[in-house]
Amino acid sequence: MERGFSLLPLLFSSLTLIASSIAVGSINDTEMVQIPAGEFTMGCSEQDTKNNRICVDSKPAHKVYLDGYKIDKYMVTYRRYNKCQEEGACTELFYGSACNAGMSWNSDHPVNCVDWHQAKALCEFEGKRLPTEAEWEKAARGTDGRMFPWGNQSASCDLAVMNQKTGSNTMGPGCGAGTTQPIGSKPAGASPYGVMDMAGNLFEWTADWFSTSYFANSPKNNPKGPDSGEFKVLRGSSWLMRTDDGLASNVRSGYAPLGQGYVVGFRCAKNL
Repeated sequence: MERGFSLLPLLFSSLTLIASSIAVGSINDTEMVQIPAGEFTMGCSEQDTKNNRICVDSKPAHKVYLDGYKIDKYMVTYRRYNKCQEEGACTELFYGSACNAGMSWNSDHPVNCVDWHQAKALCEFEGKRLPTEAEWEKAARGTDGRMFPWGNQSASCDLAVMNQKTGSNTMGPGCGAGTTQPIGSKPAGASPYGVMDMAGNLFEWTADWFSTSYFANSPKNNPKGPDSGEFKVLRGSSWLMRTDDGLASNVRSGYAPLGQGYVVGFRCAKNL
């Protein structure tokens, strides 16, 4: 059986949620970014593995060629999901347990507590699809082998919505928000292609099944993951992550498709 990554240690039942007050201005939350065709290095190298204890399921590093595609610039917001639900194409989200559904301030926050099937349905409603794992990683890292979307500088709340006390904030999670922050809140942390929030805020569903051995035998061109499995691949990280290890863009984990963790969201992709 393939080993999945449990998010249960991250679920702090006593965490007090505070609505973020950060304004993001006028953002088109359906905007997409075009990622050009070409090759990039995917996964963790042996050196990465020595430096990052979480890299064990993300090796070996290998060359991948992808055709051009588009990917959402921002994670899917509650505004987008609510529209899909109102149209009858998406099912109701889970409430409570640090989920942000039903909160008066959630419109521009990334949707959380969403399972893989709900994420897939939203993307299809918009004429899109979930990104493959390879598409997600290229959009996050580009082609220069960087560790994070912004480069190799250590993560901080200037760059990602993570778990770090800043200024007068006495709470670390979410850079003091105690939950997610609105999409695009950390523009300095954008990827080489301008894709936002690919480190921190929420983990993201991808289309692929999870396998610890897949990278060793992955096809070079347009890999789509194993044909079947028990878990789906999550990429990215969340507002509860504290260290560079957990925020690196080449780290992957598996999660049950019916999982509705409050640190899980998604974005969509589309063929050219």
